[in-house]
Amino acid sequence: MSNLNLKEWMSPTNPVSGIDHLVVLTERHGKRSAVQKAIEETVRDHFAGLDILARIGKYKTTLEFIRNKLPPSKRTRSGDFGEVLASEYIDQLTEYRVPIKKLRWKDDRATTMRGNDVIAIRRAKNKKWRVLKGESKSRARLTPSVVTEAIDGLDQHAGRPNPSTLAFISHRLRELSRDDEAEVFEDLQSRTPKIEEVEQMVFTLSGNDPTAHLQTEYDKGASVVRHFVGCVISDHQLFIQALFDNVHAGKRP
Repeated sequence: MSNLNLKEWMSPTNPVSGIDHLVVLTERHGKRSAVQKAIEETVRDHFAGLDILARIGKYKTTLEFIRNKLPPSKRTRSGDFGEVLASEYIDQLTEYRVPIKKLRWKDDRATTMRGNDVIAIRRAKNKKWRVLKGESKSRARLTPSVVTEAIDGLDQHAGRPNPSTLAFISHRLRELSRDDEAEVFEDLQSRTPKIEEVEQMVFTLSGNDPTAHLQTEYDKGASVVRHFVGCVISDHQLFIQALFDNVHAGKRP
């Protein structure tokens, strides 16, 4: 597990008064350099697994292993890093937990993974499980159509998680001998979750302020609790390029 502290790097705010479900993350002044190595370590963890790299051991061998798992194109890097940040946000700043870092199981580094971008769960006060279905979008400049695309993804399967994604997660958890957690996802597959058991999240990563675009979709309303989170990195493209280039070059954390 990486040691990235998201709140050390980002400041979360509710930019629109009265809308708690709309959060914008902006970089804290001068903090990027302090967490840069942790960000790079987080990329290694999501794509390869720090425990796996430790077991491989040899520096040159682990470096080639990582290189063969990193996406080569700007577009895929952008999308994958958006999913990384979405997962970290959910784990660190919400009551939900993401069960696996699914990018480790990409079968082709040049393409994006199919299915829901992020699925997370939490235990409610009534001891029943709640599931969060998330869609992540990463663009140098966010536009309304991109947010609408995310909403369209959330609306699929009647607003509920993609059954194939649930099966994928339970399979991975069984492989990892995390059987108790796997049973939660198998229960969600064996029945249709009630809509009140589901929450949704749109997570965006962009170089521009996403507030207006996210609020527009929020104001339309939904039959399910829907969270909108926008992360702003002003030099979006340069940041992602430098980040992946550093990991690819093997700069030690």
